[in-house]
Amino acid sequence: MTRSLTSMLVALGMMGVGCGGEESIVPVEDGLLGRPPAGEGVQITTGDFEVKSGDEAQDCYFFRVRDLAVSGGMPADEPMILHRTQIAYNPGSHHMNIFRVRTILELDPDKGAIQRSLNGASPCSKSVNWKDWPLIANSQNDGSFDWTYPEGVGNELMPDEWIMLQTHYVNATTQKTPDVGHVDVNLWTMPRSKLELQMGTLFATKQSIRVCQSNPTPTYSGTCQFNSPTPVQIIGANGHFHSRGKEFDMYNWDGMSATKPLQKDQFYESLQWNEPPMKHAPELDLEVTPSGGIWYSCKFEWHQPPPSVGCQGLNALDKELFGTPDDQLDCCYTFGNTVDRAEHCNVFAYYYPKSDDLKCF
Repeated sequence: MTRSLTSMLVALGMMGVGCGGEESIVPVEDGLLGRPPAGEGVQITTGDFEVKSGDEAQDCYFFRVRDLAVSGGMPADEPMILHRTQIAYNPGSHHMNIFRVRTILELDPDKGAIQRSLNGASPCSKSVNWKDWPLIANSQNDGSFDWTYPEGVGNELMPDEWIMLQTHYVNATTQKTPDVGHVDVNLWTMPRSKLELQMGTLFATKQSIRVCQSNPTPTYSGTCQFNSPTPVQIIGANGHFHSRGKEFDMYNWDGMSATKPLQKDQFYESLQWNEPPMKHAPELDLEVTPSGGIWYSCKFEWHQPPPSVGCQGLNALDKELFGTPDDQLDCCYTFGNTVDRAEHCNVFAYYYPKSDDLKCF
């Protein structure tokens, strides 16, 4: 990566003046959030970008932690302990995720600070490229989001780590972007001396989903297990699917049962594909027993694809991605990134203490 691109991104994140009271979000000229005062956090931003009619823009922005620390008036060689997240963006966003970079495949920070993808045609749109990248933050709601973690809980980022902000804007059939795309994120920090419990995150996808003309109302389920010898506390959760999604549920799971948990164990429900709720502490504070985890399910309802796609387009994608034989093509929405042509069943969760042995099926 060129140093000039990194410097440009950090500079973008420093527009405007510091915000006021601890829990306030203060708009600034040319931005959506006022940045944290020096020494208290950092801001990362996409700046403005165009999303033309008929397009889906999914872009990846890379930042090195030590560079962010310097931009926020903090020591370059010390970890940043995240304790609060603020997110704001213009209407039209389909999702915003921030990941910690791990295994490098096609998506590599050395290939550029900004890596763009138009209509699913580059590494930034292929989930295999970040399949083992731990989540830092996510949002899919219009307006602003502000969450301070429970006392003593923090997410520790090391100086030489890279993080990646991924934004997906849609200006097509099921979603519109009325103006330019723009995302601002404030990552507030706390002193290392106040860190008592490491926060862990969970991001899982059910990639076997098929929502087909002859099977129009399927339900798909998955599990994620915290292989922890001590109880785990879930403090944040939300789900994500596209416009065929009708209901997203999460349950407290004992880690052993092969059947769906009882209704009393449900802790999350979303009936809105485009504005799924984000539940977090203090409202959500759920204890999971040792070696327990999460059971999640997605209910779908097939509907006719838009004229710009048609069943021919869905069948072509099904054949290209999954090698489905001609006699089994059934106008199916399969797992994929583009909103008008594909579906998702993705679960996001935040918990403590962090587990190094987390498995999803």
